[in-house]
Amino acid sequence: MNEIPLEVQGKVLNAPYPNMTVLVRHDPEQTGGYFIFQWWDGSNGPNEHSAFDDWVESAEDLQQYFTESGWTVEWEKPQ
Repeated sequence: MNEIPLEVQGKVLNAPYPNMTVLVRHDPEQTGGYFIFQWWDGSNGPNEHSAFDDWVESAEDLQQYFTESGWTVEWEKPQ
């Protein structure tokens, strides 16, 4: 599997929601893990962009999360 970029928005091409976007943020200082933020048209989550989040403990868990999701993600080019 390709490496999952951090702090880069990606459009989920096979999403169950319209215009679903995902962003992964590493949190080494607080939790040591990775947050996976997800939002879409009409989402009402508690985070920025009205996103919902999931959390995994390690880089290996992050890879597994994306494998299990089945998402096809088109990542934006880093600025």
